[in-house]
Amino acid sequence: MKYSIATTSLIIGLFLLTQLIGLVVNNFYFTTELPMGLQPPQVEKDVSPWLFIGMILIATLIFFVLQKFKFQLFMKAWFFFAFTIGIGITIDAFVRSGWISFVVAAAITLLKFKERDIYTHNLGELLIYGGIVALFAPILNLWAIIIILIAISIYDYISVNITKHMINLAKMQQSMGIFSGLIIANKKEVAILGGGDIAFTMLFATVLLRDIGTIPAILAVCGATVGILVLMYIGKKKKYYPAMPFITAGSLLGFALSLLI
Repeated sequence: MKYSIATTSLIIGLFLLTQLIGLVVNNFYFTTELPMGLQPPQVEKDVSPWLFIGMILIATLIFFVLQKFKFQLFMKAWFFFAFTIGIGITIDAFVRSGWISFVVAAAITLLKFKERDIYTHNLGELLIYGGIVALFAPILNLWAIIIILIAISIYDYISVNITKHMINLAKMQQSMGIFSGLIIANKKEVAILGGGDIAFTMLFATVLLRDIGTIPAILAVCGATVGILVLMYIGKKKKYYPAMPFITAGSLLGFALSLLI
């Protein structure tokens, strides 16, 4: 088993809490405009999956170019902006305080990057994904998000097992203090779950919640959780694995199960 039962329980617990917060936030924004005049990208839903995939590939390429030329300050500024926006949208769903939400979000992001404290880090991770998903879920329909899940799973497999650039990306982020994902440090054991694994689960569940209902969304999250647990059970210690194929399989099986109920 990749992690101990205690460590596995902690990271799964945080994963589920993140999903719950994200679904509550997105359920709120189904009927309410985003704060501070923010708007989802203006694009047709039929085009959106290919645009979304293209954006991810371009962002990854830009990140590696910036790293190669050691533009670390620019990279940190990029992440600071993204985290502040995502966390700010999430906070504003609960307090509706406009710019105050984003001031608090900026403070949390600053502490996350500056202190590198695991508790502050995970607080930011709990809050960011609901806001980021709220920006992109409106441009996606069910078929679009399914295409994205399958494409990202293939990309994740290639980038971890073949090109291995995703491993280098994760290590680079950790060294710079801008890692995106949950981190659990339990005794001498450290477990991580990448931000993409969290965000794409939430994005699929959010589209299901909006277009079909609560039960499909919950079962998709449960299916993704089972997928992560399977990976942690069969995985070996100190070895990187692509989680998205397991998450996608679990999410789609959870959704399929909801259709039979």
